Amino acid sequence: MLFSTSVWAAQLRKQVFLIVESNATNTPQIPFNPVFQQCVAYVEKELQLQFEYRRYPWARLLQNLNEGEGLAFGLSKTKERAQTLHFSIPAFGTFIWLVVRSDQTFPFSKIADLQGKTVSMIRGSTYGDEFDKAKAELLVIEDDVYSLPSRLKKLLSKRTDVMLFSHHDPDPRKVEAMLNKSMPDIAPDTPMPPGVTFKVLEHYLFVDYIHFAILASEDKGIIEQINKAIRKGQQDGSLPAVNIPRK
Repeated sequence: MLFSTSVWAAQLRKQVFLIVESNATNTPQIPFNPVFQQCVAYVEKELQLQFEYRRYPWARLLQNLNEGEGLAFGLSKTKERAQTLHFSIPAFGTFIWLVVRSDQTFPFSKIADLQGKTVSMIRGSTYGDEFDKAKAELLVIEDDVYSLPSRLKKLLSKRTDVMLFSHHDPDPRKVEAMLNKSMPDIAPDTPMPPGVTFKVLEHYLFVDYIHFAILASEDKGIIEQINKAIRKGQQDGSLPAVNIPRK
């Protein structure tokens, strides 16, 4: 039986475990965002790999990563994590938007403006050393599971004042429209209060740069190979640039 070159290539591709965040609880997994998918597919193609996904909540993901289970994608880089992990260069940047009720907006331009607010963020997540410092010193944090309906319901019921929401789109009005449009579908049991919508504040908190990472003792050169692939993709336009200016 004769095989085409493409069939042989597929059979020869090395399979690598890729551990990523589980972004739903007790429901079918939500698809990864397009930029996430684009980056993973490009690295697979360039390195002739085939990733097998393993999805965990953040706490378990970090535990398994530090136990050497495999390569991970979707992590922010911090000084603490860098003590045990090897990180790739940033694969892409995602915006951390602030979502509020339309009747509870407030001026925002810096982290200190969140002082006294109850801020919803996903349990186990981090947005870099600067935010972690403010989190410990200034903010009232409501640690949530990934479930977007649950987090939006808390915002509507005023159990939280602000929801941090990561999204690749740089236009706050598009993110806002997406959240308002999706609410009836993802939480049909929770009608919006009369005259109230979700509002995305004009200024994002910052850009969160997303990396591949692996336990340092388990890195046999794969991070260096990934870095070469990412640089190539960013130079030829196959991958998005990451030099996003702050507002």
